[in-house]
Amino acid sequence: MASKTIIVMSDSHGDRDIVQAIKDKYFDQVDAIFHNGDSELKSSDPVWDGIYVVGGNCDYDTGYQDRLVTKYDSFTIAQTHGHLYQINFTWDKLDYFAQEVNADICLYGHLHRPAAWQLGQIIFINPGSVSQPRGEINEKLYARVEVTDDRIKVAYFTRQHELYPSLSKEFKR
Repeated sequence: MASKTIIVMSDSHGDRDIVQAIKDKYFDQVDAIFHNGDSELKSSDPVWDGIYVVGGNCDYDTGYQDRLVTKYDSFTIAQTHGHLYQINFTWDKLDYFAQEVNADICLYGHLHRPAAWQLGQIIFINPGSVSQPRGEINEKLYARVEVTDDRIKVAYFTRQHELYPSLSKEFKR
């Protein structure tokens, strides 16, 4: 397999400009762009053309899906916001969802905290928030994920598209 690269953002909370800026920068350069919810935009907004997007707890437009599953030749991505899986309290329900769809990668948001970790064979990725970060890392971030035959590399970037190197991680597949 040739490597695949995706961009993942979440929790933009009404900041359409940053969604558009990230889309403009990467649309023709990566294999896919994902938004993990809480955009607070209409599901019919043209900014979503070509972006995999799910709804979050602050998305009241009923046009959003709660979860998506995207399959590539050699891997599967499960995507959700996370609030419906009680991720504030446990990872079990999110893990069960990812296992249920045979995901290699599970994308989520909701917590506004960047994280990349592995449970079993599944890599869980939260890109943080591009508008309202929380926790010890007070930086507005999104993630770039590169998937090869044997590795998954996760790198985080600021709104100015600068690498935030201390969060970068690499996992074996």
